[in-house]
Amino acid sequence: MFDLLRDAESWTEWAGSPITHAGWRDEAPAVGDDVVGRVRLVGSRRSRTPEQVTIDDRPHVHGYRVLTRWPVRDYRSRVEFTPRNDGTTTVRWSGDFVERIPGTGWLWKRFLLRFLGGLADNLIREAQRRAAAHD
Repeated sequence: MFDLLRDAESWTEWAGSPITHAGWRDEAPAVGDDVVGRVRLVGSRRSRTPEQVTIDDRPHVHGYRVLTRWPVRDYRSRVEFTPRNDGTTTVRWSGDFVERIPGTGWLWKRFLLRFLGGLADNLIREAQRRAAAHD
């Protein structure tokens, strides 16, 4: 599941309808499989959001920050994978930001909770689908 998240090209396979285009900005293979500092572009044909990878602690934590000007400032996201005793994994996808326009933070929090929750659900489903295909 972690490798699906860190592979920019795979996002179109699992992220859902908002993400129809994805890849690395530099399109060069990571040296030594290191993706920290690389910029992933995710979004639609018309608009892609640049996300710079800030943490890549396989298989536990993946983090990134949005580089473009959004309606919020300093958006950072962190995805944590915690193995459980029953063989499953808990995925916690969280984000932090500073509201750009006072009083709008609640609206963006609501949107991001729904959006990031959907991404996490889609990531889990795709990982399960791929695991079942290998059985």
